[in-house]
Amino acid sequence: MRLPLLFILFCVVNLSAQEDEKTKSINDFNFESTTNPAFSILEETPTVINTPENLKSLALYVSNGFSDGNIALETNPYWLITNTKDKSYKDYRGIKKNKNSEYIIDPFKSIQTNTSFSLGYISKKFQGFEDDKKTIAIGIRTTLLELYGKKRTKKVLNVINVVDKEYSNEAITKFDKYIRGFSLTTPDRKKSQDYVDNKVIPQAYTDAAVKFLQRFTEYASVYTDGASLVKDYFEETSKKVLDFYFNPKNIKPLIRLDGALAYSLLFKENEINANTASRVGSWLTLDVALKFNDKNYFHVYGITRYIDNGFNIDATQNYFDTSFWDVGGKLELELNKFKLSYEYLNRDGDGDQYRSVGNIVYQINKKISIIGGFGKDFPEDDNLITILGINWGLDLGESPFTK
Repeated sequence: MRLPLLFILFCVVNLSAQEDEKTKSINDFNFESTTNPAFSILEETPTVINTPENLKSLALYVSNGFSDGNIALETNPYWLITNTKDKSYKDYRGIKKNKNSEYIIDPFKSIQTNTSFSLGYISKKFQGFEDDKKTIAIGIRTTLLELYGKKRTKKVLNVINVVDKEYSNEAITKFDKYIRGFSLTTPDRKKSQDYVDNKVIPQAYTDAAVKFLQRFTEYASVYTDGASLVKDYFEETSKKVLDFYFNPKNIKPLIRLDGALAYSLLFKENEINANTASRVGSWLTLDVALKFNDKNYFHVYGITRYIDNGFNIDATQNYFDTSFWDVGGKLELELNKFKLSYEYLNRDGDGDQYRSVGNIVYQINKKISIIGGFGKDFPEDDNLITILGINWGLDLGESPFTK
């Protein structure tokens, strides 16, 4: 493993530990993406098959360190473009009523919420070349279709109904709004978990409750002191916050179809103003998620990919084009913070080639994951690979869900 990659890993873990947590925002969910189209078209990735979850405003991908570039950025415009419509969690998930007034999850909503653009740069020795070549790539991907089925849709709605449920009395409802005048907010996941585990309530909330009851004396018959008010407030709020954090996004669609396009350029003389060769590709990925329980799944993937490849050179140093299809699949076991998988792709149209790679993914925290790929890659028969990647969903202050 290269030292620059270890240094990057050290930095991102420490930086993420310093970030404040927000209540009920996309940043409360695990950023689950192990590759992007820009890296995939350049075949510089531990895994070719991936259906990402919770794409954020900006994500950073690093493959085998910075020494050869090997960096990609990805952005999700949904969190960058301001619109007049509230970004509620229900809207984000595509929850709406059908003609029969039944709640459903819009199967095409993720085209809006889970579409991203990526840009990557690497310096790599491609097949047939004597030296490394500088390359750049751009890509776009989206989720074309998600089908949850009635049982999983009902489960998502049950969780959201708990979160949306009104407080048990008017005093708690009014106190939740009142605390904003003390520069306090609704308790985040960390404070809620601390209360559930240790019954710890920050003193600032208790002080605010005392002043609240002094000002609104009509609630004195319900709460005799600030301690009793803030205790009930934390009891109800902690359940809402933790239910929201741990449940809705753990309920994954039964069937999901993703699509991607990518285009890349190779600089023949390793200069920006030099002549270039191009590679373009498109692919579809199908994901069937079989559930063990609310958090663990067994995924069966299928992929078909077409690539028009201009990164070829003959014995006289002339470039030429080839085209081929990649068809394959992947089995993945998702267990809390770990994902274990094996993928196989066969290449048709460019000789007898295949990719056979095992992957291990570890979710360090909700923003960062690391992935290792080990096995045989395209194109040569003896092309054994060991690739380590870091994927970091950056927090750019995405606004919380409106409700």
